[in-house]
Amino acid sequence: MKISAKKLYPDAQLPQMIKAGDAAMDFYSYKDYAIQSGEKVIVETGVAIAIPRGYWGNVRDRSGLAAKHAIHTLGGVFDSNYRGEVQIIIINLGKEIYNIKKGDRICQMIVEKHEDLEVEEVAELTQTNRGENRFASSGY
Repeated sequence: MKISAKKLYPDAQLPQMIKAGDAAMDFYSYKDYAIQSGEKVIVETGVAIAIPRGYWGNVRDRSGLAAKHAIHTLGGVFDSNYRGEVQIIIINLGKEIYNIKKGDRICQMIVEKHEDLEVEEVAELTQTNRGENRFASSGY
């Protein structure tokens, strides 16, 4: 599958798969950021993409940033009908300031297939072996 990508600025970096066989494409920061401990920022990538209908973009942490610096992405759903700039919500869960430099890889996106859904109101839901059991219903 091909994903169309548009640079919003001439010096922006397009997302890319780093190695053959990678499941996700990396996105790059378009600007510098200094993220304080506990602070949330919206990181600009300087690019827009067109995800085909029937698919969605699932934004995920870069494992190295999460493991080494406790950098986490939030709100990672990109719908196929969105055509604006890819902006990534990042929170610093670490204890020190984390600096993002222009051109740093900040997240990865997996493009996944989905079905169009329609919500239908019913009087009762079907029964399952779990029922209404909530958190830790199967134990720790």
